[in-house]
Amino acid sequence: MTSTGFFDTHCHLQDSAFDEDRAEMLTRSRQAGISHFLVPATDRASIQPTLELSASESNIFCGLGIHPHSANEWNIELRESIKTLAVTQRNVVAIGEIGLDYHYDFSPRDVQRKAFSEQIELAIELGKPVIIHTRESEDDVFRIIEEHYAPLAPEIPRGQFHCFSAGMELMQRAVSLGFYVSFTGNITFKKSTLAEIVRETPIDRLLIETDSPYLAPVPERGKRNSPAYLPFIAEKVAELKQTDISTIMHQTFANAVRLFRIPFVLTMFLLAIAGITPTYAQQPAGSLPPDSVLTGDRRKAEELRKKQEEELAQQAEQHRQDSIKAAKQQQEDAFARARQQLHEDSLHAMQKEQEEAAHAALMLTPQPWRAIGLGANIGGGSMHIGTPVLVPTSVFAYGFQAMTAVTRRLDLSLSLTHFVINGDFSTDSIYNHGIGTPIATNYTRPDFGPETRLVRSETLGTTAIGLDLHYDITRPTSAIRFYFGVGFQHLMMKSSQHFYHMVDTLTPLGGNASPVDSISEQDWSRNGIDLLFGMKHDFELGGGYTLEPFAEISATGVFNGPFQDMSFVLQPDITDLILVNFRAGITLYYGWWGVPREE
Repeated sequence: MTSTGFFDTHCHLQDSAFDEDRAEMLTRSRQAGISHFLVPATDRASIQPTLELSASESNIFCGLGIHPHSANEWNIELRESIKTLAVTQRNVVAIGEIGLDYHYDFSPRDVQRKAFSEQIELAIELGKPVIIHTRESEDDVFRIIEEHYAPLAPEIPRGQFHCFSAGMELMQRAVSLGFYVSFTGNITFKKSTLAEIVRETPIDRLLIETDSPYLAPVPERGKRNSPAYLPFIAEKVAELKQTDISTIMHQTFANAVRLFRIPFVLTMFLLAIAGITPTYAQQPAGSLPPDSVLTGDRRKAEELRKKQEEELAQQAEQHRQDSIKAAKQQQEDAFARARQQLHEDSLHAMQKEQEEAAHAALMLTPQPWRAIGLGANIGGGSMHIGTPVLVPTSVFAYGFQAMTAVTRRLDLSLSLTHFVINGDFSTDSIYNHGIGTPIATNYTRPDFGPETRLVRSETLGTTAIGLDLHYDITRPTSAIRFYFGVGFQHLMMKSSQHFYHMVDTLTPLGGNASPVDSISEQDWSRNGIDLLFGMKHDFELGGGYTLEPFAEISATGVFNGPFQDMSFVLQPDITDLILVNFRAGITLYYGWWGVPREE
Protein backbone atom coordinates (compact mmCIF):
# COMPACT_ATOMS: atom_id res chain seq x y z
CA MET A 1 0.00 0.00 0.00
CA THR A 2 1.42 3.38 -0.97
CA SER A 3 2.14 6.18 1.54
CA THR A 4 0.56 8.91 -0.57
CA GLY A 5 -2.75 9.33 -2.35
CA PHE A 6 -4.24 11.40 -5.12
CA PHE A 7 -3.96 15.19 -5.13
CA ASP A 8 -7.12 16.89 -6.47
CA THR A 9 -5.53 20.15 -7.63
CA HIS A 10 -8.80 21.99 -8.34
CA CYS A 11 -12.06 21.41 -6.47
CA HIS A 12 -14.57 23.96 -5.19
CA LEU A 13 -15.31 22.25 -1.88
CA GLN A 14 -16.60 25.54 -0.41
CA ASP A 15 -19.42 25.56 -2.99
CA SER A 16 -22.98 25.55 -1.62
CA ALA A 17 -23.58 22.26 -3.48
CA PHE A 18 -21.70 20.55 -0.61
CA ASP A 19 -23.36 22.38 2.28
CA GLU A 20 -25.58 19.45 3.28
CA ASP A 21 -22.98 16.65 3.25
CA ARG A 22 -19.51 18.23 3.08
CA ALA A 23 -18.04 16.08 5.86
CA GLU A 24 -19.44 12.84 4.39
CA MET A 25 -18.17 13.85 0.92
CA LEU A 26 -14.66 14.36 2.30
CA THR A 27 -14.80 11.00 4.06
CA ARG A 28 -15.83 9.22 0.84
CA SER A 29 -13.08 11.06 -1.03
CA ARG A 30 -10.42 9.86 1.41
CA GLN A 31 -11.75 6.34 1.15
CA ALA A 32 -11.31 6.66 -2.62
CA GLY A 33 -7.63 7.53 -2.07
CA ILE A 34 -7.72 11.33 -2.23
CA SER A 35 -5.23 12.60 0.33
CA HIS A 36 -4.80 16.27 -0.69
CA PHE A 37 -7.13 18.95 -1.99
CA LEU A 38 -6.61 22.43 -3.45
CA VAL A 39 -9.67 24.72 -3.20
CA PRO A 40 -9.59 27.97 -5.23
CA ALA A 41 -11.67 31.04 -4.38
CA THR A 42 -13.52 32.75 -7.25
CA ASP A 43 -14.89 36.02 -5.86
CA ARG A 44 -14.86 38.25 -2.78
CA ALA A 45 -17.68 36.30 -1.09
CA SER A 46 -15.91 32.96 -1.44
CA ILE A 47 -12.59 34.05 0.09
CA GLN A 48 -13.60 33.64 3.74
CA PRO A 49 -15.33 30.21 3.30
CA THR A 50 -12.29 29.02 1.35
CA LEU A 51 -9.91 30.11 4.13
CA GLU A 52 -12.06 28.52 6.82
CA LEU A 53 -12.25 25.22 4.91
CA SER A 54 -8.48 25.10 4.30
CA ALA A 55 -7.82 25.92 7.96
CA SER A 56 -10.10 23.09 9.11
CA GLU A 57 -7.79 20.33 7.84
CA SER A 58 -4.04 20.35 7.30
CA ASN A 59 -4.18 18.59 3.91
CA ILE A 60 -6.61 21.07 2.33
CA PHE A 61 -4.80 23.90 0.58
CA CYS A 62 -6.29 26.91 -1.17
CA GLY A 63 -5.80 29.63 -3.75
CA LEU A 64 -7.15 33.17 -3.45
CA GLY A 65 -8.20 35.14 -6.51
CA ILE A 66 -10.98 36.74 -8.52
CA HIS A 67 -12.54 34.73 -11.39
CA PRO A 68 -13.09 36.64 -14.68
CA HIS A 69 -16.86 36.42 -14.10
CA SER A 70 -16.34 38.63 -11.01
CA ALA A 71 -13.58 40.87 -12.41
CA ASN A 72 -15.68 43.95 -11.59
CA GLU A 73 -14.93 43.31 -7.90
CA TRP A 74 -11.17 43.71 -8.33
CA ASN A 75 -9.66 46.85 -6.79
CA ILE A 76 -6.62 47.98 -4.80
CA GLU A 77 -8.23 47.25 -1.42
CA LEU A 78 -9.03 43.67 -2.43
CA ARG A 79 -5.51 43.26 -3.77
CA GLU A 80 -3.98 44.31 -0.45
CA SER A 81 -6.37 42.03 1.46
CA ILE A 82 -5.43 38.99 -0.67
CA LYS A 83 -1.75 39.88 -0.35
CA THR A 84 -1.95 39.99 3.44
CA LEU A 85 -3.80 36.66 3.62
CA ALA A 86 -1.38 34.99 1.21
CA VAL A 87 1.55 36.05 3.38
CA THR A 88 0.06 35.19 6.76
CA GLN A 89 -2.01 32.01 6.08
CA ARG A 90 0.08 28.87 5.67
CA ASN A 91 -2.39 26.96 3.49
CA VAL A 92 -2.64 29.71 0.83
CA VAL A 93 -0.37 28.27 -1.86
CA ALA A 94 -1.59 29.97 -5.05
CA ILE A 95 -3.31 33.01 -6.58
CA GLY A 96 -6.46 31.85 -8.35
CA GLU A 97 -8.81 31.14 -9.88
CA ILE A 98 -8.01 33.95 -12.33
CA GLY A 99 -8.06 34.37 -16.10
CA LEU A 100 -10.31 35.41 -19.00
CA ASP A 101 -13.74 34.14 -20.09
CA TYR A 102 -15.05 35.54 -23.38
CA HIS A 103 -17.91 32.99 -23.64
CA TYR A 104 -20.22 34.59 -21.09
CA ASP A 105 -18.61 38.06 -20.78
CA PHE A 106 -20.14 38.58 -17.33
CA SER A 107 -17.52 41.34 -16.89
CA PRO A 108 -16.29 43.69 -19.65
CA ARG A 109 -13.26 42.30 -21.40
CA ASP A 110 -11.00 45.24 -20.62
CA VAL A 111 -11.93 44.87 -16.93
CA GLN A 112 -11.13 41.13 -17.13
CA ARG A 113 -7.74 41.80 -18.70
CA LYS A 114 -6.84 44.43 -16.08
CA ALA A 115 -7.81 42.16 -13.17
CA PHE A 116 -5.96 39.21 -14.75
CA SER A 117 -2.74 41.18 -15.32
CA GLU A 118 -2.71 42.74 -11.86
CA GLN A 119 -3.32 39.38 -10.14
CA ILE A 120 -0.42 37.86 -12.10
CA GLU A 121 1.76 40.75 -10.90
CA LEU A 122 0.66 40.05 -7.31
CA ALA A 123 1.52 36.34 -7.69
CA ILE A 124 4.98 37.18 -9.03
CA GLU A 125 5.51 39.63 -6.17
CA LEU A 126 4.55 36.95 -3.62
CA GLY A 127 6.44 34.13 -5.36
CA LYS A 128 3.30 32.00 -5.73
CA PRO A 129 1.89 30.11 -8.74
CA VAL A 130 -1.34 31.10 -10.49
CA ILE A 131 -4.43 29.02 -11.33
CA ILE A 132 -5.64 30.07 -14.78
CA HIS A 133 -9.15 29.81 -16.24
CA THR A 134 -9.49 30.38 -19.99
CA ARG A 135 -12.52 30.03 -22.25
CA GLU A 136 -12.64 31.31 -25.82
CA SER A 137 -9.91 33.79 -24.80
CA GLU A 138 -6.70 31.88 -25.47
CA ASP A 139 -5.03 34.57 -27.60
CA ASP A 140 -5.29 37.24 -24.91
CA VAL A 141 -4.48 34.79 -22.10
CA PHE A 142 -1.25 33.64 -23.71
CA ARG A 143 -0.29 37.17 -24.73
CA ILE A 144 -0.64 38.36 -21.14
CA ILE A 145 1.18 35.44 -19.52
CA GLU A 146 4.02 35.65 -22.06
CA GLU A 147 4.41 39.37 -21.34
CA HIS A 148 4.70 38.65 -17.62
CA TYR A 149 6.53 35.32 -17.42
CA ALA A 150 8.75 35.05 -20.51
CA PRO A 151 11.36 37.49 -19.07
CA LEU A 152 11.49 35.75 -15.67
CA ALA A 153 14.05 33.24 -14.43
CA PRO A 154 12.98 29.54 -14.54
CA GLU A 155 12.87 29.22 -10.74
CA ILE A 156 10.06 31.80 -10.46
CA PRO A 157 6.78 29.84 -9.98
CA ARG A 158 4.45 29.76 -12.99
CA GLY A 159 1.14 28.03 -12.51
CA GLN A 160 -1.62 25.63 -13.56
CA PHE A 161 -3.77 25.79 -16.69
CA HIS A 162 -6.91 24.50 -15.02
CA CYS A 163 -9.37 22.30 -17.00
CA PHE A 164 -7.23 22.50 -20.11
CA SER A 165 -9.23 22.15 -23.33
CA ALA A 166 -7.20 24.14 -25.88
CA GLY A 167 -5.21 22.68 -28.77
CA MET A 168 -1.86 20.95 -29.05
CA GLU A 169 0.05 24.12 -29.96
CA LEU A 170 -1.21 25.98 -26.89
CA MET A 171 -0.38 23.04 -24.64
CA GLN A 172 3.19 23.15 -25.95
CA ARG A 173 3.37 26.93 -25.48
CA ALA A 174 2.16 26.57 -21.90
CA VAL A 175 4.74 23.89 -21.11
CA SER A 176 7.53 25.88 -22.78
CA LEU A 177 6.69 28.81 -20.48
CA GLY A 178 7.06 26.55 -17.43
CA PHE A 179 3.35 26.01 -16.72
CA TYR A 180 1.59 22.78 -15.72
CA VAL A 181 -1.42 21.49 -17.68
CA SER A 182 -4.36 20.12 -15.69
CA PHE A 183 -7.08 17.78 -16.99
CA THR A 184 -10.49 17.05 -15.52
CA GLY A 185 -13.54 14.84 -16.14
CA ASN A 186 -14.13 16.10 -19.70
CA ILE A 187 -11.32 13.86 -20.99
CA THR A 188 -13.56 10.82 -20.21
CA PHE A 189 -16.43 12.08 -22.35
CA LYS A 190 -17.28 10.09 -25.48
CA LYS A 191 -16.86 13.10 -27.80
CA SER A 192 -13.72 14.44 -26.12
CA THR A 193 -11.01 15.72 -28.50
CA LEU A 194 -8.33 15.87 -25.82
CA ALA A 195 -6.91 12.34 -26.08
CA GLU A 196 -3.91 13.26 -28.20
CA ILE A 197 -3.18 16.34 -26.09
CA VAL A 198 -3.20 14.27 -22.88
CA ARG A 199 -0.96 11.71 -24.55
CA GLU A 200 1.59 14.36 -25.63
CA THR A 201 1.62 16.38 -22.42
CA PRO A 202 4.95 15.73 -20.63
CA ILE A 203 4.21 13.63 -17.58
CA ASP A 204 6.29 15.89 -15.34
CA ARG A 205 4.02 18.82 -16.28
CA LEU A 206 0.67 17.03 -15.92
CA LEU A 207 -1.92 17.55 -13.17
CA ILE A 208 -5.38 16.06 -12.55
CA GLU A 209 -8.45 17.65 -10.97
CA THR A 210 -12.20 17.24 -10.62
CA ASP A 211 -13.33 20.90 -10.74
CA SER A 212 -16.02 19.73 -8.30
CA PRO A 213 -18.96 20.09 -8.23
CA TYR A 214 -18.77 20.43 -12.04
CA LEU A 215 -17.75 18.08 -14.90
CA ALA A 216 -18.28 14.71 -13.27
CA PRO A 217 -16.39 12.03 -15.26
CA VAL A 218 -17.82 8.93 -16.92
CA PRO A 219 -19.36 6.73 -15.48
CA GLU A 220 -20.76 9.37 -13.04
CA ARG A 221 -21.46 12.00 -15.68
CA GLY A 222 -24.58 14.04 -14.95
CA LYS A 223 -24.16 13.74 -11.17
CA ARG A 224 -22.68 16.23 -8.74
CA ASN A 225 -18.94 15.84 -9.08
CA SER A 226 -16.66 15.33 -6.05
CA PRO A 227 -12.98 14.48 -5.40
CA ALA A 228 -14.05 10.84 -4.88
CA TYR A 229 -14.32 10.56 -8.69
CA LEU A 230 -10.71 11.61 -9.32
CA PRO A 231 -9.50 7.99 -9.81
CA PHE A 232 -11.70 7.76 -12.94
CA ILE A 233 -9.81 10.69 -14.42
CA ALA A 234 -6.44 9.21 -13.40
CA GLU A 235 -7.49 5.89 -14.97
CA LYS A 236 -8.23 7.64 -18.28
CA VAL A 237 -4.86 9.44 -18.21
CA ALA A 238 -3.08 6.13 -17.48
CA GLU A 239 -4.92 4.49 -20.39
CA LEU A 240 -3.94 7.27 -22.82
CA LYS A 241 -0.32 7.28 -21.67
CA GLN A 242 -0.17 3.47 -21.61
CA THR A 243 0.91 3.21 -18.00
CA ASP A 244 -0.79 2.26 -14.75
CA ILE A 245 -2.86 4.41 -12.43
CA SER A 246 -0.27 4.18 -9.62
CA THR A 247 2.32 5.88 -11.79
CA ILE A 248 -0.14 8.64 -12.66
CA MET A 249 -1.08 9.06 -9.01
CA HIS A 250 2.53 9.36 -7.81
CA GLN A 251 3.66 11.57 -10.68
CA THR A 252 0.75 14.01 -10.48
CA PHE A 253 1.12 14.14 -6.69
CA ALA A 254 4.82 14.98 -7.06
CA ASN A 255 4.02 17.56 -9.72
CA ALA A 256 1.45 19.25 -7.46
CA VAL A 257 3.86 19.29 -4.51
CA ARG A 258 6.56 20.82 -6.73
CA LEU A 259 4.30 23.46 -8.31
CA PHE A 260 2.56 24.61 -5.13
CA ARG A 261 5.78 24.47 -3.05
CA ILE A 262 4.35 22.02 -0.50
CA PRO A 263 7.20 20.46 1.52
CA PHE A 264 7.02 16.70 0.92
CA VAL A 265 8.29 15.80 4.38
CA LEU A 266 5.60 18.01 5.88
CA THR A 267 3.02 16.25 3.70
CA MET A 268 4.03 12.84 5.05
CA PHE A 269 3.94 14.17 8.60
CA LEU A 270 0.43 15.60 8.14
CA LEU A 271 -0.82 12.33 6.65
CA ALA A 272 0.60 10.41 9.59
CA ILE A 273 -1.07 12.74 12.08
CA ALA A 274 -4.37 12.40 10.23
CA GLY A 275 -4.01 8.61 10.24
CA ILE A 276 -4.67 8.42 6.49
CA THR A 277 -3.89 5.12 4.78
CA PRO A 278 -5.45 5.52 1.34
CA THR A 279 -7.45 2.75 -0.32
CA TYR A 280 -8.95 2.84 -3.78
CA ALA A 281 -12.53 2.31 -4.75
CA GLN A 282 -13.37 1.14 -8.24
CA GLN A 283 -9.71 0.67 -9.20
CA PRO A 284 -9.02 -0.99 -12.53
CA ALA A 285 -7.52 -4.43 -12.44
CA GLY A 286 -3.75 -4.52 -12.16
CA SER A 287 -3.43 -0.96 -10.95
CA LEU A 288 -1.80 -1.86 -7.62
CA PRO A 289 -0.52 -5.46 -7.78
CA PRO A 290 0.79 -7.11 -4.60
CA ASP A 291 4.51 -6.87 -4.04
CA SER A 292 4.78 -10.68 -4.33
CA VAL A 293 3.84 -10.61 -7.99
CA LEU A 294 5.85 -7.54 -9.03
CA THR A 295 7.39 -7.95 -12.46
CA GLY A 296 10.88 -6.77 -13.24
CA ASP A 297 9.54 -3.66 -14.97
CA ARG A 298 7.18 -3.04 -12.12
CA ARG A 299 10.01 -3.38 -9.61
CA LYS A 300 12.12 -0.91 -11.58
CA ALA A 301 9.20 1.51 -11.68
CA GLU A 302 8.79 1.22 -7.90
CA GLU A 303 12.51 1.81 -7.39
CA LEU A 304 12.35 4.83 -9.68
CA ARG A 305 9.34 6.12 -7.75
CA LYS A 306 11.14 5.74 -4.43
CA LYS A 307 14.17 7.51 -5.82
CA GLN A 308 12.00 10.32 -7.09
CA GLU A 309 10.30 10.59 -3.71
CA GLU A 310 13.69 10.77 -2.00
CA GLU A 311 14.84 13.46 -4.41
CA LEU A 312 11.62 15.39 -3.84
CA ALA A 313 12.08 15.06 -0.09
CA GLN A 314 15.65 16.34 -0.40
CA GLN A 315 14.48 19.23 -2.57
CA ALA A 316 11.71 20.02 -0.10
CA GLU A 317 14.14 19.92 2.82
CA GLN A 318 16.61 22.10 0.94
CA HIS A 319 13.81 24.51 0.11
CA ARG A 320 12.81 24.56 3.78
CA GLN A 321 16.40 25.22 4.87
CA ASP A 322 16.73 27.96 2.25
CA SER A 323 13.46 29.47 3.42
CA ILE A 324 14.66 29.41 7.03
CA LYS A 325 17.95 31.05 6.03
CA ALA A 326 16.16 33.66 3.94
CA ALA A 327 13.74 34.42 6.77
CA LYS A 328 16.62 34.66 9.24
CA GLN A 329 18.54 36.97 6.92
CA GLN A 330 15.47 39.14 6.42
CA GLN A 331 15.00 39.32 10.17
CA GLU A 332 18.67 40.28 10.68
CA ASP A 333 18.40 42.91 7.94
CA ALA A 334 15.25 44.30 9.56
CA PHE A 335 17.01 44.46 12.95
CA ALA A 336 20.00 46.17 11.34
CA ARG A 337 17.79 48.75 9.66
CA ALA A 338 15.93 49.32 12.92
CA ARG A 339 19.23 49.80 14.80
CA GLN A 340 20.48 52.20 12.14
CA GLN A 341 17.23 54.16 12.22
CA LEU A 342 17.36 54.27 16.02
CA HIS A 343 20.95 55.51 15.86
CA GLU A 344 20.05 58.23 13.35
CA ASP A 345 17.01 59.25 15.39
CA SER A 346 19.20 59.46 18.51
CA LEU A 347 21.72 61.66 16.70
CA HIS A 348 18.96 63.93 15.43
CA ALA A 349 17.45 64.15 18.91
CA MET A 350 20.86 64.89 20.44
CA GLN A 351 21.58 67.55 17.82
CA LYS A 352 18.19 69.15 18.43
CA GLU A 353 18.78 69.11 22.20
CA GLN A 354 22.19 70.74 21.71
CA GLU A 355 20.69 73.43 19.48
CA GLU A 356 17.93 74.08 21.99
CA ALA A 357 20.46 74.22 24.85
CA ALA A 358 22.67 76.64 22.90
CA HIS A 359 19.67 78.82 22.14
CA ALA A 360 18.58 78.76 25.79
CA ALA A 361 22.12 79.74 26.87
CA LEU A 362 22.12 82.58 24.33
CA MET A 363 18.83 83.85 25.72
CA LEU A 364 20.40 83.98 29.20
CA THR A 365 23.37 86.02 27.94
CA PRO A 366 22.90 89.82 28.20
CA GLN A 367 22.88 91.71 24.91
CA PRO A 368 24.86 94.98 24.70
CA TRP A 369 22.51 97.95 24.67
CA ARG A 370 23.40 100.17 21.75
CA ALA A 371 23.91 103.49 23.49
CA ILE A 372 25.70 105.36 20.67
CA GLY A 373 27.34 104.56 17.39
CA LEU A 374 29.39 106.19 14.66
CA GLY A 375 29.58 105.07 11.06
CA ALA A 376 30.23 105.90 7.45
CA ASN A 377 28.47 105.09 4.22
CA ILE A 378 28.77 105.38 0.50
CA GLY A 379 26.06 105.28 -2.07
CA GLY A 380 24.42 107.07 -4.93
CA GLY A 381 21.92 109.86 -5.31
CA SER A 382 19.58 110.76 -8.13
CA MET A 383 18.47 114.35 -8.76
CA HIS A 384 16.11 115.79 -11.35
CA ILE A 385 17.79 118.71 -13.11
CA GLY A 386 15.24 120.90 -14.86
CA THR A 387 17.27 122.10 -17.85
CA PRO A 388 16.98 121.40 -21.55
CA VAL A 389 20.49 120.01 -21.48
CA LEU A 390 20.60 117.46 -18.66
CA VAL A 391 18.39 114.55 -17.71
CA PRO A 392 17.88 113.06 -14.22
CA THR A 393 21.41 112.43 -13.03
CA SER A 394 22.90 109.82 -10.67
CA VAL A 395 26.05 110.71 -8.74
CA PHE A 396 28.36 109.24 -6.13
CA ALA A 397 27.73 110.26 -2.54
CA TYR A 398 29.50 109.72 0.78
CA GLY A 399 28.38 110.37 4.29
CA PHE A 400 28.72 109.93 8.03
CA GLN A 401 26.16 109.26 10.70
CA ALA A 402 25.78 109.08 14.46
CA MET A 403 23.09 106.80 15.85
CA THR A 404 21.65 105.90 19.21
CA ALA A 405 18.96 103.51 20.41
CA VAL A 406 15.75 104.99 21.79
CA THR A 407 13.97 101.69 22.47
CA ARG A 408 14.61 98.02 21.53
CA ARG A 409 13.12 98.64 18.09
CA LEU A 410 13.48 102.42 17.62
CA ASP A 411 16.78 104.12 16.62
CA LEU A 412 17.59 107.80 16.13
CA SER A 413 20.07 108.70 13.39
CA LEU A 414 21.87 111.97 12.61
CA SER A 415 23.53 111.85 9.19
CA LEU A 416 25.65 114.05 6.92
CA THR A 417 25.74 113.27 3.20
CA HIS A 418 27.56 115.11 0.43
CA PHE A 419 27.50 114.79 -3.36
CA VAL A 420 28.43 116.98 -6.34
CA ILE A 421 26.96 117.37 -9.84
CA ASN A 422 29.12 119.13 -12.46
CA GLY A 423 29.26 119.63 -16.17
CA ASP A 424 31.58 121.01 -18.91
CA PHE A 425 29.64 123.32 -21.29
CA SER A 426 32.50 124.77 -23.32
CA THR A 427 31.24 123.05 -26.49
CA ASP A 428 27.54 123.73 -25.93
CA SER A 429 27.46 127.49 -26.92
CA ILE A 430 25.55 128.44 -23.76
CA TYR A 431 25.27 132.22 -23.24
CA ASN A 432 23.65 134.73 -20.90
CA HIS A 433 23.75 138.51 -20.42
CA GLY A 434 24.72 138.59 -16.79
CA ILE A 435 23.27 137.68 -13.45
CA GLY A 436 19.49 137.44 -13.52
CA THR A 437 19.26 136.73 -17.24
CA PRO A 438 18.18 133.33 -18.53
CA ILE A 439 20.48 130.90 -20.28
CA ALA A 440 20.29 131.03 -24.07
CA THR A 441 21.60 128.31 -26.38
CA ASN A 442 22.69 128.85 -30.01
CA TYR A 443 23.16 132.61 -29.38
CA THR A 444 23.26 134.47 -32.75
CA ARG A 445 23.37 138.22 -31.84
CA PRO A 446 26.36 139.90 -33.52
CA ASP A 447 26.91 142.50 -30.77
CA PHE A 448 28.36 141.37 -27.47
CA GLY A 449 28.04 143.72 -24.56
CA PRO A 450 30.29 143.73 -21.53
CA GLU A 451 27.87 141.43 -19.66
CA THR A 452 27.58 138.84 -22.40
CA ARG A 453 29.05 135.63 -21.03
CA LEU A 454 30.01 132.21 -22.46
CA VAL A 455 29.50 129.47 -19.83
CA ARG A 456 32.44 127.04 -19.59
CA SER A 457 31.47 124.72 -16.68
CA GLU A 458 29.35 124.51 -13.56
CA THR A 459 29.37 122.66 -10.26
CA LEU A 460 26.36 122.02 -8.03
CA GLY A 461 27.35 120.70 -4.61
CA THR A 462 24.77 119.41 -2.16
CA THR A 463 25.25 118.67 1.53
CA ALA A 464 22.32 117.04 3.32
CA ILE A 465 21.89 116.94 7.09
CA GLY A 466 19.28 114.41 8.15
CA LEU A 467 17.57 113.40 11.34
CA ASP A 468 15.75 110.02 11.03
CA LEU A 469 13.86 107.56 13.20
CA HIS A 470 14.27 103.85 12.28
CA TYR A 471 11.73 101.25 13.43
CA ASP A 472 12.61 97.51 13.29
CA ILE A 473 9.79 95.41 11.84
CA THR A 474 11.48 92.06 12.69
CA ARG A 475 12.30 90.43 16.01
CA PRO A 476 15.44 91.68 17.81
CA THR A 477 16.95 88.17 17.69
CA SER A 478 16.49 87.79 13.91
CA ALA A 479 19.68 87.30 11.91
CA ILE A 480 18.69 89.93 9.32
CA ARG A 481 16.56 92.78 10.66
CA PHE A 482 14.48 95.02 8.41
CA TYR A 483 13.36 98.52 9.27
CA PHE A 484 11.35 101.50 8.05
CA GLY A 485 12.35 105.09 8.66
CA VAL A 486 11.07 108.66 8.42
CA GLY A 487 12.98 111.88 8.95
CA PHE A 488 13.83 115.49 8.16
CA GLN A 489 16.44 116.62 5.62
CA HIS A 490 18.11 120.05 5.34
CA LEU A 491 19.77 120.52 1.94
CA MET A 492 22.57 123.10 1.60
CA MET A 493 23.47 123.74 -2.04
CA LYS A 494 26.32 125.72 -3.57
CA SER A 495 26.38 126.60 -7.29
CA SER A 496 29.65 127.66 -8.97
CA GLN A 497 29.85 128.80 -12.63
CA HIS A 498 33.02 129.43 -14.69
CA PHE A 499 32.54 131.75 -17.72
CA TYR A 500 34.25 134.10 -20.20
CA HIS A 501 33.17 137.69 -20.92
CA MET A 502 32.57 137.75 -24.66
CA VAL A 503 34.32 141.13 -25.07
CA ASP A 504 37.49 139.38 -24.02
CA THR A 505 37.13 136.98 -26.91
CA LEU A 506 36.77 139.74 -29.57
CA THR A 507 40.36 140.98 -29.35
CA PRO A 508 41.58 141.95 -32.88
CA LEU A 509 43.48 139.25 -34.69
CA GLY A 510 47.04 139.26 -33.61
CA GLY A 511 46.35 141.05 -30.32
CA ASN A 512 47.77 139.97 -26.99
CA ALA A 513 44.51 139.91 -25.05
CA SER A 514 43.10 136.52 -23.97
CA PRO A 515 39.74 135.47 -22.48
CA VAL A 516 39.47 135.99 -18.73
CA ASP A 517 38.13 133.06 -16.59
CA SER A 518 35.51 134.44 -14.22
CA ILE A 519 33.51 132.73 -11.47
CA SER A 520 29.94 133.26 -10.29
CA GLU A 521 28.76 131.54 -7.10
CA GLN A 522 25.50 131.26 -5.19
CA ASP A 523 24.59 129.52 -1.87
CA TRP A 524 21.02 128.42 -1.18
CA SER A 525 19.16 125.79 0.83
CA ARG A 526 15.86 123.89 1.01
CA ASN A 527 14.21 121.39 3.38
CA GLY A 528 12.44 118.08 2.83
CA ILE A 529 10.92 114.91 4.32
CA ASP A 530 12.47 111.52 3.59
CA LEU A 531 11.15 107.93 3.78
CA LEU A 532 13.51 104.97 3.86
CA PHE A 533 13.63 101.18 4.02
CA GLY A 534 16.68 99.14 5.00
CA MET A 535 18.17 96.03 6.52
CA LYS A 536 20.99 95.39 8.98
CA HIS A 537 22.81 92.71 10.95
CA ASP A 538 24.58 92.91 14.32
CA PHE A 539 28.01 91.41 15.00
CA GLU A 540 28.78 91.41 18.72
CA LEU A 541 32.52 92.06 19.10
CA GLY A 542 32.67 91.76 22.88
CA GLY A 543 33.41 94.37 25.46
CA GLY A 544 30.11 96.07 24.70
CA TYR A 545 30.97 96.76 21.03
CA THR A 546 28.62 95.85 18.20
CA LEU A 547 29.43 96.19 14.51
CA GLU A 548 26.37 96.74 12.30
CA PRO A 549 26.54 96.67 8.46
CA PHE A 550 23.48 98.14 6.80
CA ALA A 551 21.99 98.93 3.41
CA GLU A 552 19.05 101.24 2.77
CA ILE A 553 17.22 103.14 0.08
CA SER A 554 15.51 106.48 0.69
CA ALA A 555 13.45 109.04 -1.17
CA THR A 556 13.43 112.73 -0.13
CA GLY A 557 10.66 115.08 -1.17
CA VAL A 558 12.01 118.65 -1.02
CA PHE A 559 9.72 121.57 -0.17
CA ASN A 560 9.35 124.68 -2.32
CA GLY A 561 11.90 127.33 -1.42
CA PRO A 562 14.92 129.24 -2.67
CA PHE A 563 16.37 128.22 -5.99
CA GLN A 564 19.23 129.29 -8.25
CA ASP A 565 19.53 132.39 -10.26
CA MET A 566 18.37 132.01 -13.86
CA SER A 567 21.91 132.55 -15.12
CA PHE A 568 22.98 129.05 -13.92
CA VAL A 569 22.74 126.04 -16.22
CA LEU A 570 22.34 123.34 -13.53
CA GLN A 571 19.00 124.30 -12.07
CA PRO A 572 17.04 121.81 -9.92
CA ASP A 573 13.34 121.91 -10.60
CA ILE A 574 11.90 125.22 -9.39
CA THR A 575 8.71 123.85 -7.82
CA ASP A 576 9.88 120.53 -6.39
CA LEU A 577 12.96 118.41 -5.96
CA ILE A 578 13.06 114.67 -5.29
CA LEU A 579 16.28 112.90 -4.27
CA VAL A 580 16.56 109.11 -4.37
CA ASN A 581 19.53 107.69 -2.45
CA PHE A 582 20.94 104.21 -1.98
CA ARG A 583 23.35 103.87 0.91
CA ALA A 584 25.48 101.02 2.22
CA GLY A 585 27.70 101.41 5.22
CA ILE A 586 28.78 100.22 8.61
CA THR A 587 28.21 101.55 12.13
CA LEU A 588 30.19 100.75 15.26
CA TYR A 589 28.16 100.90 18.47
CA TYR A 590 29.22 100.93 22.07
CA GLY A 591 26.76 99.68 24.71
CA TRP A 592 27.02 101.13 28.18
CA TRP A 593 25.21 98.16 29.77
CA GLY A 594 23.69 94.75 28.92
CA VAL A 595 20.01 93.97 28.64
CA PRO A 596 18.12 90.64 28.46
CA ARG A 597 17.61 89.15 25.01
CA GLU A 598 14.13 88.76 23.56
CA GLU A 599 12.56 86.09 21.39
